[in-house]
Amino acid sequence: MYLLPLAVLKRIKFIFIFFIAHIIHAQQYPFWTQYRSNLFLMNPAVAGTRRDIDVGISYRDQWVGFAGAPKTMSASLNAKLYKGKMGVGGYVFQDKIGPFSYLSAAFAYAFKIKFDDVALSIGANGSYNTMGINGASLTYQNTQDQALFNVISTQKAKAFNAAGGVLLYNDRFFISLSMNNLAGTTYNYDKTMEVVKRGIYKTVPHYCASVGYNWSENPNFIWENNLMAVFVAGTPILVDYYLRLHIKNAFFFGAGIRLGVAVVGQLGYTFPEWGQISYSYDYSTNGLAPYNAGSHEIKLSIFYSKAKQQKGKGLGEFKNQKYQNKFIIY
Repeated sequence: MYLLPLAVLKRIKFIFIFFIAHIIHAQQYPFWTQYRSNLFLMNPAVAGTRRDIDVGISYRDQWVGFAGAPKTMSASLNAKLYKGKMGVGGYVFQDKIGPFSYLSAAFAYAFKIKFDDVALSIGANGSYNTMGINGASLTYQNTQDQALFNVISTQKAKAFNAAGGVLLYNDRFFISLSMNNLAGTTYNYDKTMEVVKRGIYKTVPHYCASVGYNWSENPNFIWENNLMAVFVAGTPILVDYYLRLHIKNAFFFGAGIRLGVAVVGQLGYTFPEWGQISYSYDYSTNGLAPYNAGSHEIKLSIFYSKAKQQKGKGLGEFKNQKYQNKFIIY
């Protein structure tokens, strides 16, 4: 069964069809340029490691002007429990790519092991997912393919999945390891019991490793370094790095690179004690550059802590804490 959006066939040369199919396969799980701010969506161990309550809303419009390009929307909430020894949370996101629409809702739990100057969080989540297909936007070679008929007539398939991760962190650095699509779920559009007539979509595990380090000699200027690598079987490893400068724990800006794919610019503002808003722009540097106007992403974070800052000092969660907690550390 061979499926491609009709609009894509009209807009690009044949040689890029295989390239797009390859990228879409690699993006079974959504991707965010501002992955540090969206780390909870990628690693359930993040639950309860920030403020008492942390809410996030994000939107990503990828490859603007390219027909069928991904659009991703998400909302999340996570919170501390039992004096920060545990964390719980949940999220919902929708990812649209061409004729495919993916909706996921998840619940996450994490527990933390605290040391004097560092904490280790271990988390897992379970998710309920729906994969929809708009048959009207497809073109295909064989109109008599029973598997294709099942997909188009069924339109939606549902399945459960899971994720797991660990996070080692303090106010100066973090190390994150996670695995999404842990269950390798298969979406089955079958309407019969015959194996040869099944229309299926199978997910594969996504492995993500990221590290970050905050550095400064002047507390009014904090350099935030972030590096991430994503591995999906059968696709090239995705490597992403960006550097941001936070000025007086308020305004920040930065730049980054996605190796072989794009260069990135970011800016934003942190509001004392309650939130942060940030925007990023990706400029493609690969073969897709002539066919799109870049990617836009915006993230709004709202957080709350019972304990208040006192005279500009941090909350002292770690023995050698250097940065104020109003500075989002990951």
